[in-house]
Amino acid sequence: MNLWLFTLAALAGIAGGWLFYLAAPQQLWRVSPRRPGPALLWSGAAAVLVSLLLLLATMGAMAAVATWLTLLMLVGTLAPFLGAWRAHRRRSRA
Repeated sequence: MNLWLFTLAALAGIAGGWLFYLAAPQQLWRVSPRRPGPALLWSGAAAVLVSLLLLLATMGAMAAVATWLTLLMLVGTLAPFLGAWRAHRRRSRA
């Protein structure tokens, strides 16, 4: 397993998961109340796909898909909590 490709795959997966979260209209990370455009969704899909392709190049298919899904679940679980924490801190400062 190539550590550099795995690191790039992990970073692309994290970025894709964050972009998917930012594309959601109910997210708490961004301050602006307007709806995000489809660019966030498409760039998140591209980053997630790159992450999967890099993982497939570094390990077997089953291990790559399991690692990819675990990474996306981790980001998808942490992103709302970090967004709520940031919104709470933003309100407490004002």
